[in-house]
This record gives sequence, C-alpha cells and structure tokens, in this order.
Amino acid sequence: MNNQENISVIGCGWLGLPLAIDLVKKGYQVKGSTTSQSKIETLKNNAIDPYLIHFSKNSEEPDSEILNSGILIINIPPGRRSEEGATNYRIMADYFYKVIPDSSVQKIILVSSTSVYNDINSTVFEADKHLPESDAGKLLLEVENQFLSIKNKKVIILRLCGLTGPGRDPARFFKNKNFIPNGLAPINLVHLDDVIGVILNIISDENASGIYNCCSTSHPTKDEFYSIASKLAGNKIPDFILEKKMWKEVASLRIQKELGYKFKYPDLLEWLNNGQL
Repeated sequence: MNNQENISVIGCGWLGLPLAIDLVKKGYQVKGSTTSQSKIETLKNNAIDPYLIHFSKNSEEPDSEILNSGILIINIPPGRRSEEGATNYRIMADYFYKVIPDSSVQKIILVSSTSVYNDINSTVFEADKHLPESDAGKLLLEVENQFLSIKNKKVIILRLCGLTGPGRDPARFFKNKNFIPNGLAPINLVHLDDVIGVILNIISDENASGIYNCCSTSHPTKDEFYSIASKLAGNKIPDFILEKKMWKEVASLRIQKELGYKFKYPDLLEWLNNGQL
C-alpha cells in the first residue's frame, strides 16, 4: 500500500473516532491514538490500529510507529480551562515539531480553533492578523505558527468553530439560565459530518494548504438558535438579553471556493427544525 494511503489520527475522541472509521471505510489503513485503555478495543473493533498515547510531563514518548504514515491528523484539544491542559498541549506540539521532519509523514492536518480570533464585531477571515487576547487563543496561534514553520512538509491548519452533532445537544448550554447576555450575537457552529467532510476534502486535494476556517454558512442569533434548540429538547426557553455586544462571525469561504466543499448542513436552523439533534 502506498504510504499516502496510511493515515494516523492523533486523538480518537468525539471527532477523531468517527473520522477514523470513515477513513477505514474509504480504504485507508488507519492508526489511531487514545488516552484511554478501555478504548483500545473500540479502535481494534473498527479496524483501526490502536496506540495508547499521553502527553504530559511524566509520560513516555509515543511509539514512533504512529508516525509511519503519509498523512498525520492531530486532533487534540488544548485543555484551555486548566494550566495543566495548556502545558500538555505544548508538550504535544513540541514533540511532533521535533519528530515530524525525519518521519515519513508528508501532509499534516492540525485541528485548531476559531478562538484564535477575537470578538471584533465583524466577520473574521483566515488572513486576519488580529492577535488573540485570551491565553487559549495565544497558545493555539503559537502552535499553529510552530507547525507552519516545519520545512519540506505540507501543513494545513483547520480552525473549527463550535461543534454540534450526535451527543452534543446545543440546548444543554443554556439550560435553566436567565438574563443571558449578547442574545443578538451570531452563533458560529459546524456539524460533525461537515468537519469530517472538510477533512476528507483536504486529504484528497493536493492543492490544499495553509489555514482554513470550518464553520457553517448560517449564523442565526443566539436567542433564535438556542430558543429553538431548548424548545425541541423540552427545556424552558432561556432568557436572553436582546443586545449585540462583542461578537464575531466566522467566514468559511476558502473551503468552499478553493476546496469546492458544499456543506451538508449549511442552515443550522433547518437542521434543528428537522429534528436531527
């Protein structure tokens, strides 16, 4: 098998596992990592070659065989809510930055986040140069730039907005909450199926390069979207303050124009109203 048909997925969680399963179905030989011993059997049962990998101050370096692939997809959240999580994310980034140059990996897809963009009360694009203000955003941008500096490899950064899909009922965010600020601000969400679809496009498109935003093309207000989600879930309708302060709208023009990607769920309100939670 051509090495380009071997793919390693680092982080087989809510996104990584269904992605890896899809890749297997498409004929790729897939290696996948997890931090949980109990998940090893799940990976094996889905024809994914499993690796138990931790990134922390006291962890051992991963088995180098995980890098014996043509394509490497790194899908590890930065643990933005804790200092330890941020430290572990940096350890992960430094490890791959060190070992990728001498590996057989030719294409790297780093899953990042649109939290690198500040709330600038406008639409944000990949080329924007506003420096992030949050610690999480700063860390993500540092790691993105670190990976983009890797020589003689194709590096793609995929910035995801908020994720929704199976097991992620959006109504849970504001359950039993009142006087929620910024109710007229636009939401930035994308469905799991579309994230996987975009990654598959990036894998198959030899011209894919640089940074891509991945966000649904519809941006209803928080009040509109979460009120409908709450009603469909049988929850009390949350009480939003009808104001529009400190917001951003994430544009995903590059994946549509350059990769030719067509969203499966471009209209999130339609997705909600069709009862597809």
